Amino acid sequence: MRGGPPSGARLYLALGRVAFLTVCAGLLFGYSTASIAGWLDEIGLVFDLSTSGKENVTVTLVIFCFFGAIAAGPLARAYGRRAVLLLAFVLAAAGYGFTLSEPDLLGFLIARILIGLSVGLSSMAGPMYAGEATPARHRGSVVSLFQLAVTTGILLAYAVPLWMDDPQKWAPGIGVGGVIAVAGLVSLALVPESPVWLNAVGRTRQAISAAVSLGFTHRPWTARKPATAAAPQPPLGQILRRGTTPAVLALCCGLFILQNLSGIDGILYYAPSIFVGLGFSPGTAALGATFGLGLINLLATLVAIAMVDRLGRRPLAIVGSLVMVLGLLGVVAAQSLSLPVLGLISLCVYIGAFAISLGPLPYVMMSELVPSAIRETGIAVASATSWLFNALVAFVFLSGVSTIGLAGVFLVFAGICVLALVVSLIWLPETRARHLDDIEDNVLSGVALRHVGDTPGVRDAKPVAS
Repeated sequence: MRGGPPSGARLYLALGRVAFLTVCAGLLFGYSTASIAGWLDEIGLVFDLSTSGKENVTVTLVIFCFFGAIAAGPLARAYGRRAVLLLAFVLAAAGYGFTLSEPDLLGFLIARILIGLSVGLSSMAGPMYAGEATPARHRGSVVSLFQLAVTTGILLAYAVPLWMDDPQKWAPGIGVGGVIAVAGLVSLALVPESPVWLNAVGRTRQAISAAVSLGFTHRPWTARKPATAAAPQPPLGQILRRGTTPAVLALCCGLFILQNLSGIDGILYYAPSIFVGLGFSPGTAALGATFGLGLINLLATLVAIAMVDRLGRRPLAIVGSLVMVLGLLGVVAAQSLSLPVLGLISLCVYIGAFAISLGPLPYVMMSELVPSAIRETGIAVASATSWLFNALVAFVFLSGVSTIGLAGVFLVFAGICVLALVVSLIWLPETRARHLDDIEDNVLSGVALRHVGDTPGVRDAKPVAS
């Protein structure tokens, strides 16, 4: 690199700029998806909604998160990661602005559609940008900041109804999320485009400049030249069949399916109703318990960020999945024995374990494992899969509770967490401190899924600039 390695201050300033953008994307995700929870009963009264009507209002945002995630792939490939994030924050600002006007039901649904599209776009582009714009030794922590920001956004969404203490203020209570969108637009002005994307589209000089400004000492892309007219990129189908690529895509999608079916979405969207079902009184008591759950989520995610680049991905996934099973079984026992405090403690145990395992790790793994040639498509598919199953849980949770009871629903969630434990033990690779191009070489050469994060043969590292 011209001028030598970046100084500590310069490196951490670069990390801070990427972290700020990552946090804004995560806050948008967390606040947007959970903001309706504390206001749902009042919204049901204002718009005269049945139980299924409340589910439909909740799931509208999630469905359009799915469409946003699907659109994010081709948009990120054609126009870059920053352009997708710009569109996401603009849509969010519009949706929250519309919500502040206290619209009728149709207007409220339109606002949630706009916000849903924005969250779907940012949930794909945010972690992908963080993974590509962060040096390897800090990548896990910076990408995990996305999940930390998600949990912070959720905590804020739970805190606002408690702070306002007036159900009729549902419109400003939800609409305050527009502040996050504005902060996101500011954060975009502080960072360059992803150097990996710039190199992929043949803008190598700009890629080198971006890499230097982001604190890289070596080029954060593979030595392969970008596709040209003389040497076009192989067809997508051919790339998808290379080496361990199919297994990588299956694992990334599978982790998001397990994440959403583990119970987290039902808890986030309907936490006040769950606590009422466990025996807490409606209103302040249920909202207070919900806020406590969000606080545990935030604190545990801080622990995960500190540990993900030290202990590695596999230990967190294995231990976290096991403890999640125990926490969910505790909720079942609390419901059966009418012990609301045990239910609160068990949910806190579950949330803490989720926050160090199935919470951040799917985002970290997808940003690391998907080969560069199909990164946009692969990450978009994984993100869309996440939102599809998120919508499924949001759509059927209340109906499921009324059909098989709260204990029955949580038993199903516990079974999913057992499956997550099995997947982590057998297939999850360790990618701690591995360079993206080393991981990609292993994937494309057909190394077994469990070992694609292993260190390949020694090879020269290419500096950013000579």
